[in-house]
Amino acid sequence: MTDLELRILRLIPVGADDPRTGRYLAKLVGVDIRTLRENIHRLIVRRGVPIVAKRGLVSGYYIPANDTERLEGIRELKAQYDTEGRRLDVLISADLQAYKEFLQDENRTNPTE
Repeated sequence: MTDLELRILRLIPVGADDPRTGRYLAKLVGVDIRTLRENIHRLIVRRGVPIVAKRGLVSGYYIPANDTERLEGIRELKAQYDTEGRRLDVLISADLQAYKEFLQDENRTNPTE
């Protein structure tokens, strides 16, 4: 495990009661948010650390303390996965010229002078 991964892991709380935001964690370890996310991804995928994220009013990363918290984290990730899956489906089947119709419609309703 890298030093940075270990520093990040030590800052992620166990339990969903007090999750830590990515921005807060990034500031504490002195990296940008993208680097933090990459390291959290590696902790999960390569190291098997069960880090989940809470979204909403109280958001942030945490390690589930029990199966209920794990399922809550999985539910959040599943919703994101479903949304990205729909986006992927559209991109796979998109007509690469269709957007031009929207631009033509816009020019008809807002002609430039």
